[in-house]
Amino acid sequence: MRSISKSALAAFTVIISLLIVVSLTAAITLSVTRIDANATEITIGGNKKYQERYSRLDEVYQLLMSGYYKDIDSEVLIQGAIDGMLASLEDPYTFYYTPEEMAESLESHSGKYSGIGILVSSDKDGGLCVNRVFKESPALAAGLLAGDVITHVDGHPISAKTTQDMNDAIALVKGPDATDVEITVMRKGEEKVFIVKRGQVNVNRVEHYVFDDVGYIILYEFLGDAVSGVKEALRAFNDAGVKGIIFDVRSNTGGELYTCLNITDLMIPEGLIMYTEDRYGNKDSHYSNEYAYGLPMVVLVDGMTASASEVFTAAIQDYGVGVVMGTNTFGKGIVQQIISFPTDGAGMQMTVEAYYTPSGRNIHEVGIQPDIIVELSENYDPSIFTPDMENDNQLKAAYDLVKQMIEEEK
Repeated sequence: MRSISKSALAAFTVIISLLIVVSLTAAITLSVTRIDANATEITIGGNKKYQERYSRLDEVYQLLMSGYYKDIDSEVLIQGAIDGMLASLEDPYTFYYTPEEMAESLESHSGKYSGIGILVSSDKDGGLCVNRVFKESPALAAGLLAGDVITHVDGHPISAKTTQDMNDAIALVKGPDATDVEITVMRKGEEKVFIVKRGQVNVNRVEHYVFDDVGYIILYEFLGDAVSGVKEALRAFNDAGVKGIIFDVRSNTGGELYTCLNITDLMIPEGLIMYTEDRYGNKDSHYSNEYAYGLPMVVLVDGMTASASEVFTAAIQDYGVGVVMGTNTFGKGIVQQIISFPTDGAGMQMTVEAYYTPSGRNIHEVGIQPDIIVELSENYDPSIFTPDMENDNQLKAAYDLVKQMIEEEK
């Protein structure tokens, strides 16, 4: 564990995490919580070089507080110093959480929160893109669709070019129950405005269907009820006598590490699932047991299949237990650590490790290339929420391949 300055905190909670994007929250982590009440502490008092650096920082602070021509909020200065230090790393995955952002992160991971019920991410142009609109959500009732790019919230222009930009946009969208929020989006080149009444959102992370003898699982995130949802789907498939499955992790931008490992463990044979490595060469490996699902399988992916979804997909691909189909994945192959500051509930996230697939691949900024590339049809209609082979050409291609694989096994 890395040493933390005694002047910064005395006790802390450590969360090892991989970056994801979750339902209207700034917590972009795949996490394992570790609480260490006896963490090693160090001081900087014996190091003259550090003393001089921190002394200069304090000198600047004192000069501003005493001599600046306007009154200054000391908290704003301190926050600015922290933000500037982290920004100097030029790492979008290393940033500071305000107490409010940390609270919202924990709330969203539970699957129950107050909001409008959408899954968002940053698109390639830095826009705030709607990935999913959840069933029975305020957003769905108002008419928002997957693929919409949010440009304004209550008239305020927003973006997702940086983590802070996304945090600010999310803060504008969220609010008390039964209050209205005006959402302006671009949809296929046309601007549209929606009034959405905020409410309690319950996120169901898994849906499943049966098409003839093919089971179909949609996994939105590796969070909340995902493990129980996948197990329920597999039981239903067994009862229905399916002979092959489609695992859809398109636009699934990640989740909790243990949730990912538990689900991956169900699908692959005994062996390595993934491992992480830090700057010092320290490795942490995770393994599956001897059980594997064993039926023909296709995993559907796209450009927003990220982090935990890539851990899952890469393991399937490396073990050859399924065919990966769709388009190249996002490429998130580094690991973050989140430190919670107990004095006020704030936190900090920093990149600490890279992760590797069973075959030793690091997919950061590269992604996973599908075994079979199938581009989504331009005629795809995101407003059709139930699986539709005519509307979704990628799903149809996956279904046809699974049927072929079933026939070949006879």
